[in-house]
Amino acid sequence: MEHDSGMNLRRNLEAQEALISEICRIAGAPGLSISVLHRGDQVYSHHVGHASVKDGKTPDGNTIYFIGSMTKAMVSALVGILVQDGTLDWKAPVSHILPELAHAFNGRGSEITLIDLMSHRIGMARADALWLQCAGNILLSKSEALNAWISQPTVRAFRADFLYSNFAFETVGRIIEKSTGKTLGANLQEKIFGPLGMTRTSLNDEFSKDPNAAKAYFPLKDGTPVEVPVPTISDKTIMAASGGVRSCTNDLARFYKNLMHAANDQFNHQRTSTPGSPFKQLSTIWSPHNQLPVHSMRETSYALAWARTQLPSPLGSFNYNKHLVPAMPVIGRGLPSRLVVYHGGSMQGFTSAVYLLPETETAVFALQNSSALCDACDWVPQMLVQTILSGSPQSDIDFVQLATVSAARGAKHADEIEEKLQRSRERGTNPRPLKEYVGRFRHGSKSFRIDVTVDSDETLRMCFQGMPSETYCLRHLHHDVFVWNEPHDVTARRGRFQTRPVESYIIRFGSTSQGGGIDRLYWLYDETHAEPGMFRREGGVQLAADADMPN
Repeated sequence: MEHDSGMNLRRNLEAQEALISEICRIAGAPGLSISVLHRGDQVYSHHVGHASVKDGKTPDGNTIYFIGSMTKAMVSALVGILVQDGTLDWKAPVSHILPELAHAFNGRGSEITLIDLMSHRIGMARADALWLQCAGNILLSKSEALNAWISQPTVRAFRADFLYSNFAFETVGRIIEKSTGKTLGANLQEKIFGPLGMTRTSLNDEFSKDPNAAKAYFPLKDGTPVEVPVPTISDKTIMAASGGVRSCTNDLARFYKNLMHAANDQFNHQRTSTPGSPFKQLSTIWSPHNQLPVHSMRETSYALAWARTQLPSPLGSFNYNKHLVPAMPVIGRGLPSRLVVYHGGSMQGFTSAVYLLPETETAVFALQNSSALCDACDWVPQMLVQTILSGSPQSDIDFVQLATVSAARGAKHADEIEEKLQRSRERGTNPRPLKEYVGRFRHGSKSFRIDVTVDSDETLRMCFQGMPSETYCLRHLHHDVFVWNEPHDVTARRGRFQTRPVESYIIRFGSTSQGGGIDRLYWLYDETHAEPGMFRREGGVQLAADADMPN
């Protein structure tokens, strides 16, 4: 690759365009934008399908997408700038900024640093289901989020294990805002977006209304795209630091070009800043701080919002294809070893991926406006990385076949969940009279509630956080156990991720004493929990037993 001209590289990438379109078709991805940098220059860009299916609008380099967890790298860059100017400190306990952390996390809260948070080594359960369900909804407020997280159980060893956490970066965002007195969006605009000329990148919710902003989609089982509400995350809500940035490939090209140039300068000259660049402290940001759970003899570590992998190795640790195929392909097999720095992102109706080869200032990144049957937005960049490394459009990795296998599995996931639940059913049991299950059940953090009611047609339903669009039918499984899973197409139309595990769809009611009345509800909302979370029934709350609640 080092001796490949930009023209030859472009020809090799253009030769993959038929495969790119086929992978998008298989996945049910209506639109995808991809860009490639080499030696710091943009050598290739390509746009597939539609930014808006209804309007037939083709995306371009200025089309705005949600970039999901690729936001985290921008936040880590911002933290580096704030460390450089003395506002923040990598290794100082953050409890002096957020005192509510001091006694949290089983007594470890007073030790936690920014590096702990940003390298995902806290060990607390993720608890994403408490804030992320249907498209367009955010289930926790800013005042509730931190308390919801610190009430979670410890499920991994502190500073010893990797457990990805959106709440960790939500906490980093809160630290930034409290330390600077400015919103996260204002900080990013002032320190990074403005200096780099990223005029179509923001945490502002208004950017989603831009005439050239992509719509959000989920595919039905047959691949037909269904439009869903775009995410509403912004710097006015929780999780802005975890996945709230909207951007376009033209702006991201500016970001990654300058980032790689500054990283090479700072590593090579052993310094923390680069003349003319906003980026600081990149030797800390890009150094390994944790180990990724990837089976490989070579380095597979996690820096601060970036994975580091020494090729040849599997990639794609942050996108959902890894759950849909027996094994991820080994990228770079038989080729000289190279360091890849990468990440992915996902929000309802959007996915993203970026792969950087810093030594040659090469970047491959893609944005997609669908939570598809499989993630074309990760298969395509991996295919192009393999093309770049090999110097040839020919590959022994069949990415179309990988897309076919993973999309078929993605389309069957809801059916597989229903089959597993039915196999677990104990026959011959009956529920109590449904009105006995009616009540308000609240999580121990006091931040999350589940209301259970009975419709006039004798259907038991539960509602998360009092939101009508978060209402689900509870179907009897056995004894006091109910399930709330839905068919693939229903879940798609809601804009809910299809990848939740079977255990998360089980609701068990219980009582303090044997034979007593229902006073608690158990839900395994996080698969890393050893036991389902308990929600206690609140006294004095009257919910009509015959209330009609929306579907």
